Amino acid sequence: MLTPLPIILKVCIISLCYAFPTCTSLWAADQVKQANDTQKVLVTVNGQAITQADLDFAYLSLGIADRQRPARQQILESLVNQRLIQAFLTQQKITVPPEQLDESVLRIQKLIRKKGDQPEQVLTKMGFTPEKLSTAIALPLSWNIYAKREITAAKIQDYFNQHQEELDGTRVEASHILLKLPENSNPETAQQARQKLVDLRKKILAKKISFKEAAAQHSEAPSKNDGGTLVTSAYRGKMPLALTEQVFPLKVGEISAPFQTPFGVHIVTLNKKHPGQFSLEDVRGEIYRILSRTLWDSTIQSLRSKAKIEWKIDNEK
Repeated sequence: MLTPLPIILKVCIISLCYAFPTCTSLWAADQVKQANDTQKVLVTVNGQAITQADLDFAYLSLGIADRQRPARQQILESLVNQRLIQAFLTQQKITVPPEQLDESVLRIQKLIRKKGDQPEQVLTKMGFTPEKLSTAIALPLSWNIYAKREITAAKIQDYFNQHQEELDGTRVEASHILLKLPENSNPETAQQARQKLVDLRKKILAKKISFKEAAAQHSEAPSKNDGGTLVTSAYRGKMPLALTEQVFPLKVGEISAPFQTPFGVHIVTLNKKHPGQFSLEDVRGEIYRILSRTLWDSTIQSLRSKAKIEWKIDNEK
């Protein structure tokens, strides 16, 4: 499923297409599609229509050519979310200062002209009016105003306090023991692997065998010959996140309970932790983006639970 927030929080989704070399050819290809009914309604959201023009424009903005297009449903779901957020922000009386909106419109027009195209022609081909362009630009700007109002300094501080080691550059040295699972394995097979690691963990804790020896004898990971040693890593570093999520809460010398990842079933132990050096000010922007994305997701979930969404097409294709 596409995640809308990384796109919608840009100045405007239109600007994304200029990061893709395929966009110019897309516009040329769209000239052949003039026979399409750009005003065909695909879905309504609380009575507001999402048309074929909206869908075509979203594909263009994402730099997706016809032969590369994913399931239409993914894009349409994102557009539904945007409609819901637009209405919500209007209810919240969030408005973008006109000068800020005008500045963004001019910036986008310059981007289009820089590619050798005329803004009016490009948008007309896609069935977009100047009003629709302004609406598309206003959405991420309005959301940012709302998010800044909701995400207070205290909330940012609280998040940093709760997730400091994930954010401040703390690095961990860890080892693991992996039992791989066959492709399409059943729950019984996974449970057998889990139980084997439960028993092995008990032996390690009872000092009948060291973690390093157990890894050499039982692990099915490439690191078995090195005692199961994993690469030293920050929370979002070289180590797979599925493992760091299990390693970081551990105390030095502690061994996790068995857990399953796409790689198989593991146990991990924390060997050493190197404190990070980043302060709250160093990561304030990152925390804001995380909290904004969380706020977006929770708002969408609430709005969709009460919305009237009517599909005018087969939305599974």
